[in-house]
Amino acid sequence: EPQQMEEPAQSTGLFEAANREFESTESGSDTSDISEELSAQDGEGKSAGETASVLKTRLEDSVLPDTQLQREERPTSTSSSNVVGEVVKTMQHFMEKFGMDLFTVTQALLKNTGEVETTLYFLQTGQRLDGYPVWSREDDLELQKDDERVRNKLIAKFGAENVAKRVAFRKS
Repeated sequence: EPQQMEEPAQSTGLFEAANREFESTESGSDTSDISEELSAQDGEGKSAGETASVLKTRLEDSVLPDTQLQREERPTSTSSSNVVGEVVKTMQHFMEKFGMDLFTVTQALLKNTGEVETTLYFLQTGQRLDGYPVWSREDDLELQKDDERVRNKLIAKFGAENVAKRVAFRKS
C-alpha cells in the first residue's frame, strides 16, 4: 500500500522541476540572444530573398519529378477508362443495331483496328469505308514478322496509314 503513495508524489515532483526549468529559460537573457542572432544574420548579406530562392529551387527540384509523373499517369488512366467505357457502349449499340453477338462485334472491331466509324460501315456493308480489306489473323501474323518484303506486301494491301495504325493498335 505505501508504495502507491510514493509514485504520484515522485511524478509531481518531476513535473514541477521540469516546469521550473521551462519557466527559467523563458525569462532571462535567452530570448534576447535569439533575436540578436536573427538580426545579425539578416545583415550578413544573405538576405531573406536569397534564402527563399535557394529554398524555392530545392522545392522545385524535389517536387517536379513527382508532378511530371502524375501528369503523365493521370490522363492515360482516365482516358483509357473513358475509352473502354465508350467502346463498351459502341459495342452494345452495334449488337442491338445489327442483332449480332458480342463475339461478332468484337471481331469486327478488331478486324477494323478498333475504328468505330469504319467498323460501323463494315457491319452495314461488309466492307471498309476506305475500300481496303479488313485485317485477318494471318495479316496480323505477317505484320509481326520484322520483314520489309512482308511489310511492303501489307502496305500494298491495306495502305501505309492502315498498316501504321494497325502496328500501334497491336501494341496497345
